[in-house]
Amino acid sequence: MLTSTWDWIRLLGFLAYFYFTVSIIFGLLRKSPFVKSHKNLIYHIHQNAGWLGLITVIGHMFVLMIDHYEPYRLGEILFPFTANYQSLSSALGTIAFYLFLFVILTSDLWIRTMNRSIWKKIHFLVLPAWALSLAHGVLIGTDSENPVILLFYLFSAGLTLSILVARTVGQLTKKVDVSTSHHK
Repeated sequence: MLTSTWDWIRLLGFLAYFYFTVSIIFGLLRKSPFVKSHKNLIYHIHQNAGWLGLITVIGHMFVLMIDHYEPYRLGEILFPFTANYQSLSSALGTIAFYLFLFVILTSDLWIRTMNRSIWKKIHFLVLPAWALSLAHGVLIGTDSENPVILLFYLFSAGLTLSILVARTVGQLTKKVDVSTSHHK
């Protein structure tokens, strides 16, 4: 049972990482050459998981400010490297938040006014954001020594990286196939 703000901080942070991971995995799958059907469903899971990640990370940040054990001031949450508690690890989470926020705003609110190639470059900022959030969770998370939590981090990282590699290889193979068919 969640009885303290610290429990809520941990839960919301972990959920934010989970939702962002789901969003990235489904985003990678949607544009992968090996996924042929259900692209609309995959897109909606990708988009909704991203928003759930953003909402839960904002909740995580809010509860950090009302915690009695190790309260953060608003400036410590908003400005990287200013937190008294584990400044570097906290900064990783702050930077990840800004990257996720930028990607979601450009993808869902400003996409129609942006150049597609610029949007695509911005959108891939989710990968460093996700890596920073993973590092933040592992380094500052009080549950990081729990084997189940560590296994989840390893599994989610392995799955995400595997899908990224498979998508990249699939797209490169597709480009090579198209290039060779034009030369025949």
